[in-house]
Amino acid sequence: MEFLDVRDISPIGRDIVERWARSLKPHAEVIEIGCGGGRPVTRALVEAGLNIWAIDASPTLLRKFAVRFPAIPVKCEQAEGSDYFRRHYDAAIAVGLLFLLSASSQIAVIKRVSEILRPGGRFLFTAPIELGTWTDAITNLESRSLGSARYEEALVHSGFRMIATYHDERANNYYEAEKIAECSLSGAG
Repeated sequence: MEFLDVRDISPIGRDIVERWARSLKPHAEVIEIGCGGGRPVTRALVEAGLNIWAIDASPTLLRKFAVRFPAIPVKCEQAEGSDYFRRHYDAAIAVGLLFLLSASSQIAVIKRVSEILRPGGRFLFTAPIELGTWTDAITNLESRSLGSARYEEALVHSGFRMIATYHDERANNYYEAEKIAECSLSGAG
């Protein structure tokens, strides 16, 4: 399987994920959206001592994931339709996924992540800064970026505040946001 071979050995972005994972409270409950085979992202989350739940739409990748991480609850579901184990989390991470979805699905996932995060919950995801479409080099799937302004607008509209953006050694862009308290969304005290 070419995708797993490439992703498993790639160090790209690992430093950003490791720093983010270490910034979370010990034993934080984290949902990984689009976990794939679990390397390198899941491994970094586990090594940071976080409690992980994971989803991915590929049964093939999930079989590999289950062998590698048998103690982590996992579901074969699409991000935009998942029930996310019917629970709430301290953090969510989606590396290499959002830009593979349609524009409307990307916005729906951002909104859904806001619904499953506790106030103060953190969300890290990858997506290009530039607006555009291309063929993803690893998956060979059509990909689309909504552009940084639209991602930030979607985050704010969904109840997040932007914390930062990061760039890895291959110029991949990472957005980090925090869910704001429910009462500040409505303006009520």
